[in-house]
Amino acid sequence: MTVQLDPNIQDRVLLEKIKAGDERAFELVFKNYYPHLVLLAQKYLGDKDLSESIVQGVFVKMWEKRRETDIKSLKGFLVVAVRNKCTNELKHRQVVYQYEKNQSEKPEPVWMSFNENVYLNKINSVIDELPEQRRRIFRMSRMDGLKYKEIAEKLNISPKTVEVQMGKALKYLREQLQPLKKQMLATLLLLLML
Repeated sequence: MTVQLDPNIQDRVLLEKIKAGDERAFELVFKNYYPHLVLLAQKYLGDKDLSESIVQGVFVKMWEKRRETDIKSLKGFLVVAVRNKCTNELKHRQVVYQYEKNQSEKPEPVWMSFNENVYLNKINSVIDELPEQRRRIFRMSRMDGLKYKEIAEKLNISPKTVEVQMGKALKYLREQLQPLKKQMLATLLLLLML
């Protein structure tokens, strides 16, 4: 007959070790809870990449604040932290949606020609096809001029995650905008020949 440890006792022991800086204990907690927390986040957000980033961010924050945070229930702490991050993300999406809606209602500047509008609309529509987090990272990098490290800090993810997401975004944009690029070059050549 095997005796199983009470999960709460095991969690308390792991929390004490983590507080003391034991990376193996932290890794054990991460491996045990990560998959379940990602599934929880996906139920809220419907985006696997974003869910993974949010859960990673919760674990990073937990490690960074391990000496200051008094955690009574490990599972409860992690579930509440992920749920709060998801709620904040959903609120942020609503703010972005309202902003974009307000921006789209503003009239286009008169100086833009029809062709420029067609090209800009196509580029924007391809950017809008990107997954939520990838699109946000791309806009923060290319439109707001933020460095990868700054984006990582604002989104509470690793700079490597930012780098990977930017690589995927740029690859997708290159593939999708290739026909537009050829069309623009042909138009430019015609104008130069006039």
